[in-house]
This record gives sequence, C-alpha cells and structure tokens, in this order.
Amino acid sequence: MYRQLSEKAPGIVHVNVTGFASAVAMARDTTLRDKVFVVAEPRAGRAVLLDVSPRAREEGLMPGMALAEAERRFRALQVLPPEPKMLEKASQEMVEAVKAFAPLIEYVPGGHLYLDLSGTERLFGPPQDTALRIRRNIIERLNIDPAMALAPNKLTAKVVTRTLRPVGFAAIRRDEAAEFLAWQDIRLLPGVGPVLLKLLHAAGVYTIGDLAALSDAEASVLLGKQYKKLLNSARGIDAEPVHDCSQRPPSIERQLYFQGAVAEREVLRGSLMALAEEAGMALRQQHLAACALRLELIYGDGVRRVVRKNFHSPQSMDDALYQGAEACLNTALDRRVRVQMIGLRLEQLDRNYGEQDLFIPEHTNIRTCLQNTLDANRRRFGPAILVRGTTLLAQGYAGALPLERPRGLQAARR
Repeated sequence: MYRQLSEKAPGIVHVNVTGFASAVAMARDTTLRDKVFVVAEPRAGRAVLLDVSPRAREEGLMPGMALAEAERRFRALQVLPPEPKMLEKASQEMVEAVKAFAPLIEYVPGGHLYLDLSGTERLFGPPQDTALRIRRNIIERLNIDPAMALAPNKLTAKVVTRTLRPVGFAAIRRDEAAEFLAWQDIRLLPGVGPVLLKLLHAAGVYTIGDLAALSDAEASVLLGKQYKKLLNSARGIDAEPVHDCSQRPPSIERQLYFQGAVAEREVLRGSLMALAEEAGMALRQQHLAACALRLELIYGDGVRRVVRKNFHSPQSMDDALYQGAEACLNTALDRRVRVQMIGLRLEQLDRNYGEQDLFIPEHTNIRTCLQNTLDANRRRFGPAILVRGTTLLAQGYAGALPLERPRGLQAARR
C-alpha cells in the first residue's frame, strides 16, 4: 500500500516488524517460513510463548499463551529457544540500515523504530521517497519486510502500521490524519488494552472517531484521570518527539567496597538490594529500562567473578532487578573466601514505554504503584527515608549501605 504525498508531507516514520523474534529466526533459516513454530523457554512451571510464527498465528497460537496449551493444540509444534544476542544483533542491523537517512532514530524493543526525517528533503528528496529507500535497505540487509508508515506524528504512524501488519507501506498527509484515525478500530489506539476495551465497548465506543467525538466532560466521566491523554490520542494530537537512542547512557553502575571483607550471605544480599534500589532509581529517573545486568565480585584474595543475565523483556522495577542480580550472586559465590567488593551494572538500556493499557485498576497493578510511591518519597525526603528489612540486616552486620554513607561501607559511584 502506497499513497503519494503532497507538499504537506510529514516527517515521522514508524518501522514495525511484526513478531520480531520469529521474523529474525525466519530470516536466518528460510526453511522456517512455512512452519508452525513458537519462541519459548521450556522450564518447570508455567512457560509461556514469547513469540509465534505467522503459520502459528493461523493455527490460533498467540504470544502469552501457555506453552503446554499450545502443544496440546498443535502436537507437531516446533519450539525455538529465545536468543537475546541474535535479536540484539538484528536490532543493531536495523539501526545501521536507517541511520544514513535519519538524523534522529528511536529504537523500541521488539523490532520497532521511529525516525524523524524533518529537514532531510534537500539531501534525499521528499520524505516518502526516503522512507521507501529505508524500507529497501532493511529488506536487503536483514531479509525482513516490515510494516512502515510515514505520518505527522508518532501516534498516527503507529496506528497506520497496525493497520498494515505484517507488511506494507503507507503515507498519511497532515490534512488527512484525523479522518484516517476516525475510521479505525478503537483497539488500534495506543493505550487501549483489554480492560479499557471492555469499558469502551460497553459505552458504545468502537472506533477512534467515536472516542474523539466525546466532549471533555463525557470523556472525564467515562475514563477518569486518564481521559485527557486518551482523548488527545484519539484526536491525533501527539507532541512526543523522537528520542535519539544514541543519547542513552551505555550503562548504570553501582559498587560497594567493604572496609573489611565479608562472607555472610545475608550481608551480601542486603548490599545487593541496596545497589539494585539505587541503580533502579537512577534508571527510572531517566525513563529507561534494562535488558541485561552484570554482577561483579572481587574476593579478598583479588580473584574476580563476573556473571551476566539477560532479561526476556526490559526491566525497571527494583524487585525484578534484585531477583536477576540475586540469581547471578548465587552463581558467583563459588568460593569459601570473603568478598571485598560487590558491583551491579545495568546494561542494554532502552527507553521505558510504561504500561500499554492505560486503564488498569490500581489493585491489579500494586507493585508498580508501590514502586512509584517509594520513588516519590525517596525523592522528597532522601533515599534513607524508606529502607527494606533485607538492607537493614546488612547494615547491622557491616554498617551503612549507600542509603546512609559512609560508616561501615564505602560506596563508589560511576
């Protein structure tokens, strides 16, 4: 699908690779293109599908479904393990394929790119021609055909690619964006998830235009405190810029050097909790999430241990960061020698795009609400105002942690 633009051409491009993990797998092994396969990590307990192939979708399999249920539905199901390194390499290739044409590039986890082509007309010609060249580059370099859209802003471009998936190209002029959005299904609007969709359908709102037609008072009664954001989105109002991914810090690192080497695991766990909270706070303040972390130990005799962990999805909450770090700590503690230093580094930082469904009742999102409350109080009164029991226990053994410096431990920040 391609629509010629007029002189009112916009400059925001959205690149959307549907089923990124499966698309990368098929690009690497073309024999998978006509097979029913899923990406999942078999493990004890409830394993879920991380991604599914196009043929698997035709069989009714969807990401998030339990692996056991998928195997019951399709007995010959092929299960591929997740390969974070392969996906990271493909993401880098996508950025390489477009960076010659776009001064601002924002990468979103899962095979999405936003590009700002404003001001490139003199170099490359009309934005629609540049967008088509970018699409050819992606196809040639990655052997992946994405859905792409050129639109006045990020929100409209995202809705357009959702109408095109899995492949295709469309361009929407500024003067036709509102009309285009008005006819689209309400479930295509960013921020509308399962909970909000039920509410909107109950109120007779089925298209984006139906929502845009509500008055501010009507939307406020129906949607509560989130009404303004959703109403603006439905009306095509989106001033969010393309965030340059090259400006993100490469990592966030925190370290603790013990004045006397320690061996008690509870002290090490408490210290690790303090590091995770401090690094997590810095992460969230910059609206970032970590795709990986690295734990480093230096023993009293100088021996160094480094353990890394990749997350299946970007993480920013303290609990998730600590659980990943604790797993690394259990692996790294393989010697009966006291520890002199413990360090935590959050790596592969991506922009944190928050909750997809804006209408989530607070009781179903307790952890996020609790984390936000902790952050707000620590920003206002200082990090020592709220301390976990795990951290207090470590303070009892080894003195103060990063929350109150520096009686028993000396903290080095980088």
